[in-house]
Amino acid sequence: MSQILIVAAASVFLLLGAMHGILTLRDLRDPKVFTPRDPELRKAMQQSSIRLHRTINLWDAWMGFNLTHSLGLVLFGAAYVYVGVFEPGAFAKSALLQACAVLVAGIYLILSLKFFFSKPVIGSAIGLGCFAIAAALAHV
Repeated sequence: MSQILIVAAASVFLLLGAMHGILTLRDLRDPKVFTPRDPELRKAMQQSSIRLHRTINLWDAWMGFNLTHSLGLVLFGAAYVYVGVFEPGAFAKSALLQACAVLVAGIYLILSLKFFFSKPVIGSAIGLGCFAIAAALAHV
């Protein structure tokens, strides 16, 4: 049962990250998803540099953030899919693997509640729940 929960939880984060990355890559060619509704605002973002470095415009920084965010989700999900499929005993024996799964999933849930919309909130909650139950089962 724990193995199924680990793979299910990890798959949620892997899927969310992959979809986010695909949508961001599409926006690099034809901005429709992660772009402001007001096209003038996107143009202003493209013409405005960030304070950190004057050659980086806000639009490029925004696209880069979205791509690295999706990469983080994909790597987190893929690592725990691997653990769930090939090393479920390692999860059961390692408080560190359990804590990292629950902590990272919990942080994604908090961030989703604060900054995102319902789909990431639901996905993060499902992932957190599955990881938490799998971790609890390891201590039974």
